[in-house]
Amino acid sequence: MALNTNIRKIWVEVFEVVLKRPIVILPFFIVAFFEGLALELTYFSCRKPLLLILGPVIRKFSGEPSLHYPINLLKLPGFFYYSQILIYIFAGVFLAAITVNILKNIRGSLPLKTNALIKNAAKRYFTFVMFGIIVIALMFLLKKGDTFIYTKFMQVLPQISPNLQTLGFILFLFLTNVILQTFFVLVIPILVIRKASLLKALGSSIAMGFRNFFSIFTLILVPFIVYLPIILLKSYSGALAGKTFPEISLYIVGVGIIATAFVECIIIVCATHFLLEKEKKST
Repeated sequence: MALNTNIRKIWVEVFEVVLKRPIVILPFFIVAFFEGLALELTYFSCRKPLLLILGPVIRKFSGEPSLHYPINLLKLPGFFYYSQILIYIFAGVFLAAITVNILKNIRGSLPLKTNALIKNAAKRYFTFVMFGIIVIALMFLLKKGDTFIYTKFMQVLPQISPNLQTLGFILFLFLTNVILQTFFVLVIPILVIRKASLLKALGSSIAMGFRNFFSIFTLILVPFIVYLPIILLKSYSGALAGKTFPEISLYIVGVGIIATAFVECIIIVCATHFLLEKEKKST
């Protein structure tokens, strides 16, 4: 009961700091701005002048139909996903580290100086990029592993409809992703707060994930559940576009950008708050 109370206390304090000090979420809206710009470039990639640059690339890897309506809109979420990966690696982790530093300064009643926050994060930019690459690699391996396991599992079950199989796989991937995040969500806070090396931060985060699995899993599960409807919409965007209008794929991605900013902010702030509470108890 005390554990549940502690988790609720963290949630309450996290929402209070986000509402009272909205600067905490600003780095994630900067990421959202970059993603919005990438979405716009992806949308206009089939029109001049971008067509002259991106057209040959799209034509080679996705075929001529991908340059024409409505196929270009159906392919848009997939094309945008690759730009999202690049933004996460080269800007997302870096800006998340700034958020951790902001929260650390707020908790320590220290001034929030933009130049100092950027300089502190910039000193470890290469480390943040490396962690971004590790996360993307882990997500890729997770999806491959989940696909293999789920396919084998479906083979021993009675025949079920393709729609239920797809939904089951989405929920299975969702759950395994939350479990994976339980072991790695503390890496950025540890890098910033403890100023640890990347290897030590990875080791410490995994160790804390094992020792505090239920607490961390529960702490980040709720924000992920809030994002679950967006995941489902993205997964079924092609089918929705076929039954409604192709532009709905664009709208779903746009809503997802905004929702991601809020959800990722809450998750990183929860993780930072959790680590700061642990640091406070250990002193």
